[in-house]
Amino acid sequence: MRIALVGPARDLHLQRWGRALQKAGADVVFVGLEPPPPDATPYYSVGPPIAHPRWIDFYRRSQALRELLEALEVTVAHPFHLTPSGVWVWLSGFRPYVPYAMGADLFEYTPAAPPLRYSWSLQNTAPSLPRLAAAWLRRRFLPPFLRQTLQEAAFALADNYELCKAKKFFEKVKKYIELPTGPDLEGELEKAERVGILLPRGLTLFYQADVILQAARQYLAAQGRLAFFCLAGPYPPHPHLAHQAKCLEKQFPDKFFLFEKVLPKREMKNLWQRSLAFVSAPRYDGYSYSLAEGRAYGALPLISALPAYQELLTHGYNAWFIEPFTTENLTQAFFEVEKYLIEPPFWPQRNLAWIQRFSNLQQSARLFLSLLEKALYKEDSRP
Repeated sequence: MRIALVGPARDLHLQRWGRALQKAGADVVFVGLEPPPPDATPYYSVGPPIAHPRWIDFYRRSQALRELLEALEVTVAHPFHLTPSGVWVWLSGFRPYVPYAMGADLFEYTPAAPPLRYSWSLQNTAPSLPRLAAAWLRRRFLPPFLRQTLQEAAFALADNYELCKAKKFFEKVKKYIELPTGPDLEGELEKAERVGILLPRGLTLFYQADVILQAARQYLAAQGRLAFFCLAGPYPPHPHLAHQAKCLEKQFPDKFFLFEKVLPKREMKNLWQRSLAFVSAPRYDGYSYSLAEGRAYGALPLISALPAYQELLTHGYNAWFIEPFTTENLTQAFFEVEKYLIEPPFWPQRNLAWIQRFSNLQQSARLFLSLLEKALYKEDSRP
C-alpha cells in the first residue's frame, strides 16, 4: 500500500506525521506544489514548483494531481489540511482519500465565524479591503466544497469535532506528538529547573498574542518573578505585536526573551525544561500540538476554556483554565503559578502518563494504518 501525503511539505506537522508513518512501515510519498523541502522525501511536485501557491493554482493543477498519483501507483491519497489540500484531492477525482482536518484549517469556514480580522489568512496582515473581500468570498463559497470533501472521504482524521464528527477519527485523541527521547523522561521532569513561562504560539492575533503580551507586561511591571520565553518563529508575526514583543525585550532584558526563528529540537527541549508553565489560547476549537508537547515536558498548561480543552483537561488537576481569557485574568494566573517555584507541582506525572498512553505519535501511526487497511478492505469488498 502506497500513501501519498498531499500538502505543504514544509509544514512541520505534516513532516512529523509522514516520518511516523514511514517508521511504522508505510510506503509514503510526499506530493505538493511547493519547492521540495529538505526533510520530506521522496517528494514529487505537481508541475513546476510554486513558492506561494494560490487557490487558482490548485484548481488548474487538479487533473495533473490525479495523473501524478496514478503514475506513482498510489493506493490512497492522504491530504494534510482540508483547505486547500483536501479540496484539491477531491477536485482531482482521485479516490480513495483520507484527509487530516485540523482545527485552525477549518476555523474560517464555521457557521458562526468570528470577526474577519482574526481569520487565518488575515492574522499577520492589516485587514485591507481586498483581503477582507477575499476572506468573505472564501467563507461564502467554500463550505459546500468542504462538506463534499468530507462526505466522499473514506474517513477523516480530525481535531475539530463539530465539522468532522461524522468522520471522527479516534474518540479521545486529537493530536499526536513525538515523545521526547533520552534516558528516563520522568527523572528528567523531576530534575528540570523551571524558571519561566513559555509562549509557544507565535505573535499573532489568531493565538491571542495581544492579550498575552499585555498580561506579560503587567506581570513584569508588578515585579513578577517568572521570566517569559516568547517564540515568534512558528508563524509570520503581526507587525504591531512583533513591535510590542521587542519593546518588552528591551524593557525587561533579564525577564523577557524573544526567539524570532524556529529553534532546533535540542534547544526547544531545553526551553521546555526551563518552563514552569505555558500559554495556549487559540481562537478556534482544537487540541494543539504545542499543548501536547508542553504536557509531555512537564509544563503547566495555562489555557482558555475551549470545548476541546475542557474535554481532555481539568482545572487544578492537569491544567489551569483562564475564563474569560482577559489580560487581567491571565496576569492573575501568572502570579498564582509563582507559588510552584517552591511548592511541588501537581501536574507533570498526570500529564506525562496521559501523553504516553493516548498521544504517542508512533502508536497513533500504527493504529491509523490498521484502520486504513480495514477501510480500504471495505471499499474493495463492496458489490
